[in-house]
Amino acid sequence: TYVVLKVQNLKSTTIDRRGSEPCWEQDFMFEICAEGKGFIIELWKKGLLWDSILGVLWIPLATVEHATDEGAGTWWTLHSELIRNGSEVQGTKTPTSHEILLDVHFALPF
Repeated sequence: TYVVLKVQNLKSTTIDRRGSEPCWEQDFMFEICAEGKGFIIELWKKGLLWDSILGVLWIPLATVEHATDEGAGTWWTLHSELIRNGSEVQGTKTPTSHEILLDVHFALPF
């Protein structure tokens, strides 16, 4: 499995991990505009011919706090559908059986 993170017009992907409880311990840093609405986390399963999505999560930027150090993280339930208003993502719906542990925070520039 692997994770894709999308924020504004940026996208980043983890490496593939095997097993029923994969762990990436990977940091992502993005410089983004303050008017951004949120970001999307996608969990994918690698396939022989094509990959399949296991779940998606939308986190509003307004709910993300500032921090100077890493935290313990929070478990998030992944969903199977994005809620859209036109082309704008506003949330997710239809929970799956998959969860992901994320430590999400804003870091001030150096």
